[in-house]
Amino acid sequence: MIVATFSGSKGGTGKTTLAVSLALAASLSREVLLVDASAEGGATAYLLGDCPGPYLSEDPDGSLRRVEADELRLTVAVNRGPLLWPQKVAERVAAWASRYQLVVIDQPALTDVDAVERYMPLLKLADTVLIVTEPNPASIEASLYRFGGKRVIVALNQPRPYPKTVVEHYRRVIEYFCRRNGYEYVLVPYEPAVSRLSPSTLGIFKYTSDDYDSAIAKLGNLILRGR
Repeated sequence: MIVATFSGSKGGTGKTTLAVSLALAASLSREVLLVDASAEGGATAYLLGDCPGPYLSEDPDGSLRRVEADELRLTVAVNRGPLLWPQKVAERVAAWASRYQLVVIDQPALTDVDAVERYMPLLKLADTVLIVTEPNPASIEASLYRFGGKRVIVALNQPRPYPKTVVEHYRRVIEYFCRRNGYEYVLVPYEPAVSRLSPSTLGIFKYTSDDYDSAIAKLGNLILRGR
Protein backbone atom coordinates (compact mmCIF):
# COMPACT_ATOMS: atom_id res chain seq x y z
CA MET A 1 0.00 0.00 0.00
CA ILE A 2 1.45 3.37 -1.08
CA VAL A 3 -0.08 6.57 0.28
CA ALA A 4 0.82 10.06 -0.94
CA THR A 5 -0.07 13.11 1.12
CA PHE A 6 -1.65 16.15 -0.54
CA SER A 7 -2.53 19.59 0.81
CA GLY A 8 -2.87 21.41 -2.49
CA SER A 9 -1.12 24.77 -2.51
CA LYS A 10 -1.63 25.36 1.22
CA GLY A 11 1.23 24.72 3.63
CA GLY A 12 0.90 24.68 7.40
CA THR A 13 -1.93 22.15 7.55
CA GLY A 14 0.08 19.77 9.76
CA LYS A 15 0.51 17.38 6.83
CA THR A 16 4.04 16.31 7.73
CA THR A 17 3.28 15.88 11.44
CA LEU A 18 0.26 13.77 10.53
CA ALA A 19 2.30 11.67 8.08
CA VAL A 20 4.91 11.02 10.78
CA SER A 21 2.23 10.17 13.37
CA LEU A 22 0.56 7.76 10.96
CA ALA A 23 3.84 6.09 9.97
CA LEU A 24 4.98 5.67 13.58
CA ALA A 25 1.63 4.28 14.71
CA ALA A 26 1.55 1.77 11.84
CA SER A 27 5.16 0.75 12.53
CA LEU A 28 4.09 -0.82 15.83
CA SER A 29 2.67 -3.77 13.91
CA ARG A 30 3.95 -3.45 10.33
CA GLU A 31 7.03 -2.72 8.26
CA VAL A 32 6.65 0.93 7.25
CA LEU A 33 8.62 3.23 4.96
CA LEU A 34 8.22 7.00 5.25
CA VAL A 35 9.45 8.84 2.15
CA ASP A 36 10.32 12.47 2.82
CA ALA A 37 9.71 14.07 -0.58
CA SER A 38 9.48 17.61 0.78
CA ALA A 39 12.23 20.13 0.02
CA GLU A 40 12.18 21.30 3.65
CA GLY A 41 12.89 17.80 4.93
CA GLY A 42 10.33 18.15 7.71
CA ALA A 43 9.84 14.44 8.37
CA THR A 44 13.61 13.94 8.33
CA ALA A 45 14.07 16.69 10.93
CA TYR A 46 11.30 15.32 13.17
CA LEU A 47 12.77 11.84 13.22
CA LEU A 48 16.52 12.26 12.67
CA GLY A 49 17.31 15.92 13.27
CA ASP A 50 20.13 17.42 11.22
CA CYS A 51 20.66 14.23 9.27
CA PRO A 52 23.61 14.16 6.84
CA GLY A 53 23.19 13.02 3.25
CA PRO A 54 22.96 11.36 0.88
CA TYR A 55 19.38 12.53 0.43
CA LEU A 56 16.43 11.32 -1.62
CA SER A 57 16.87 14.29 -3.97
CA GLU A 58 20.35 13.12 -5.00
CA ASP A 59 20.70 9.41 -4.20
CA PRO A 60 17.43 7.57 -3.43
CA ASP A 61 19.01 4.25 -2.45
CA GLY A 62 21.55 5.96 -0.22
CA SER A 63 18.85 7.98 1.54
CA LEU A 64 17.32 5.09 3.51
CA ARG A 65 17.78 5.28 7.29
CA ARG A 66 16.43 3.19 10.14
CA VAL A 67 14.71 4.81 13.12
CA GLU A 68 14.48 2.66 16.25
CA ALA A 69 13.15 3.91 19.58
CA ASP A 70 11.50 1.64 22.13
CA GLU A 71 9.03 -0.48 20.14
CA LEU A 72 9.12 1.80 17.08
CA ARG A 73 10.84 0.44 14.00
CA LEU A 74 10.60 2.69 10.96
CA THR A 75 12.57 3.20 7.74
CA VAL A 76 12.86 6.76 6.43
CA ALA A 77 14.03 8.01 3.04
CA VAL A 78 15.62 11.22 4.28
CA ASN A 79 15.70 14.42 2.27
CA ARG A 80 16.79 18.00 1.91
CA GLY A 81 16.03 20.09 -1.18
CA PRO A 82 13.55 19.77 -4.06
CA LEU A 83 13.38 16.53 -6.03
CA LEU A 84 15.20 17.08 -9.30
CA TRP A 85 14.10 13.76 -10.82
CA PRO A 86 10.73 12.78 -9.32
CA GLN A 87 10.23 10.06 -11.92
CA LYS A 88 13.47 8.39 -10.80
CA VAL A 89 12.35 8.67 -7.18
CA ALA A 90 8.94 7.19 -8.03
CA GLU A 91 10.64 4.24 -9.73
CA ARG A 92 12.77 3.59 -6.66
CA VAL A 93 9.78 3.86 -4.31
CA ALA A 94 7.92 1.36 -6.49
CA ALA A 95 10.89 -1.01 -6.22
CA TRP A 96 11.07 -0.59 -2.42
CA ALA A 97 7.34 -1.06 -1.91
CA SER A 98 7.45 -4.87 -1.99
CA ARG A 99 9.55 -4.81 1.20
CA TYR A 100 7.00 -2.83 3.21
CA GLN A 101 3.37 -3.19 4.20
CA LEU A 102 2.85 0.57 4.12
CA VAL A 103 4.70 3.33 2.28
CA VAL A 104 3.84 6.92 3.20
CA ILE A 105 5.09 9.62 0.81
CA ASP A 106 5.13 13.05 2.42
CA GLN A 107 4.86 15.49 -0.47
CA PRO A 108 5.33 19.25 -0.25
CA ALA A 109 2.54 21.75 -0.72
CA LEU A 110 2.20 22.02 -4.51
CA THR A 111 2.14 25.78 -4.87
CA ASP A 112 1.94 26.12 -8.66
CA VAL A 113 1.28 24.20 -11.86
CA ASP A 114 4.97 23.41 -12.34
CA ALA A 115 5.15 21.82 -8.88
CA VAL A 116 2.06 19.72 -9.59
CA GLU A 117 3.56 18.45 -12.83
CA ARG A 118 6.95 17.80 -11.21
CA TYR A 119 5.50 15.67 -8.40
CA MET A 120 2.87 13.94 -10.54
CA PRO A 121 4.90 10.69 -10.78
CA LEU A 122 4.54 10.22 -7.01
CA LEU A 123 0.82 10.94 -7.08
CA LYS A 124 0.35 8.48 -9.94
CA LEU A 125 2.31 5.83 -8.04
CA ALA A 126 0.11 6.01 -4.94
CA ASP A 127 -2.80 3.65 -4.35
CA THR A 128 -4.34 6.20 -1.97
CA VAL A 129 -4.17 9.98 -1.75
CA LEU A 130 -4.40 11.38 1.78
CA ILE A 131 -5.73 14.92 1.54
CA VAL A 132 -4.73 16.87 4.64
CA THR A 133 -6.70 20.06 5.17
CA GLU A 134 -7.66 22.23 8.11
CA PRO A 135 -10.88 24.01 9.07
CA ASN A 136 -10.42 27.34 7.33
CA PRO A 137 -11.55 28.57 3.89
CA ALA A 138 -8.08 28.96 2.35
CA SER A 139 -7.07 25.41 3.19
CA ILE A 140 -10.38 23.90 2.10
CA GLU A 141 -10.27 25.72 -1.23
CA ALA A 142 -6.66 24.72 -1.86
CA SER A 143 -7.01 21.02 -1.07
CA LEU A 144 -10.41 19.54 -1.96
CA TYR A 145 -9.68 18.04 -5.36
CA ARG A 146 -10.95 14.89 -6.98
CA PHE A 147 -8.44 12.24 -8.03
CA GLY A 148 -9.87 10.03 -10.73
CA GLY A 149 -9.07 6.36 -10.23
CA LYS A 150 -7.49 6.91 -6.81
CA ARG A 151 -8.78 6.01 -3.40
CA VAL A 152 -9.00 9.24 -1.40
CA ILE A 153 -9.16 9.83 2.34
CA VAL A 154 -9.55 13.35 3.71
CA ALA A 155 -8.05 14.23 7.08
CA LEU A 156 -9.62 17.36 8.55
CA ASN A 157 -6.65 18.17 10.74
CA GLN A 158 -6.29 20.77 13.48
CA PRO A 159 -2.62 21.83 13.73
CA ARG A 160 -3.76 24.63 16.05
CA PRO A 161 -6.85 25.13 18.25
CA TYR A 162 -10.08 25.98 16.42
CA PRO A 163 -13.50 26.81 17.89
CA LYS A 164 -15.79 23.79 17.96
CA THR A 165 -18.42 25.59 15.86
CA VAL A 166 -15.84 26.28 13.13
CA VAL A 167 -14.64 22.67 13.13
CA GLU A 168 -18.20 21.38 12.93
CA HIS A 169 -19.00 23.68 10.02
CA TYR A 170 -16.05 22.43 7.97
CA ARG A 171 -16.65 18.85 9.05
CA ARG A 172 -20.02 19.10 7.32
CA VAL A 173 -18.32 20.58 4.24
CA ILE A 174 -15.88 17.65 4.16
CA GLU A 175 -18.66 15.14 4.76
CA TYR A 176 -20.63 16.51 1.81
CA PHE A 177 -17.55 16.49 -0.45
CA CYS A 178 -16.71 12.91 0.50
CA ARG A 179 -20.27 11.65 0.15
CA ARG A 180 -20.54 13.11 -3.36
CA ASN A 181 -17.27 11.52 -4.46
CA GLY A 182 -17.29 8.22 -2.59
CA TYR A 183 -14.39 9.27 -0.35
CA GLU A 184 -13.83 8.80 3.37
CA TYR A 185 -12.75 11.27 6.02
CA VAL A 186 -11.29 11.45 9.51
CA LEU A 187 -11.49 14.34 11.95
CA VAL A 188 -8.12 14.78 13.68
CA PRO A 189 -8.21 16.85 16.89
CA TYR A 190 -5.65 19.39 18.00
CA GLU A 191 -2.85 17.68 19.93
CA PRO A 192 -0.29 20.04 21.50
CA ALA A 193 2.16 17.23 22.29
CA VAL A 194 3.00 16.57 18.64
CA SER A 195 4.25 20.14 18.21
CA ARG A 196 7.20 19.10 20.38
CA LEU A 197 8.12 16.12 18.21
CA SER A 198 11.88 15.65 17.71
CA PRO A 199 14.37 12.75 17.61
CA SER A 200 14.76 12.98 21.40
CA THR A 201 11.01 13.12 22.13
CA LEU A 202 9.55 10.22 20.13
CA GLY A 203 8.16 8.99 23.43
CA ILE A 204 5.55 11.78 23.39
CA PHE A 205 3.19 9.41 21.60
CA LYS A 206 2.76 7.63 24.92
CA TYR A 207 1.16 10.81 26.23
CA THR A 208 -1.06 11.97 23.38
CA SER A 209 -4.79 12.14 24.05
CA ASP A 210 -7.14 9.24 23.52
CA ASP A 211 -9.02 11.30 20.92
CA TYR A 212 -5.84 11.89 18.91
CA ASP A 213 -4.77 8.26 19.19
CA SER A 214 -8.21 7.11 18.06
CA ALA A 215 -8.13 9.43 15.04
CA ILE A 216 -4.70 8.18 13.96
CA ALA A 217 -5.80 4.56 14.45
CA LYS A 218 -8.94 5.18 12.39
CA LEU A 219 -6.88 6.80 9.65
CA GLY A 220 -4.48 3.86 9.57
CA ASN A 221 -7.31 1.32 9.52
CA LEU A 222 -9.02 3.12 6.62
CA ILE A 223 -5.80 3.21 4.64
CA LEU A 224 -4.81 -0.40 5.30
CA ARG A 225 -8.35 -1.64 4.67
CA GLY A 226 -7.72 -0.90 1.02
CA ARG A 227 -5.00 -3.57 0.76
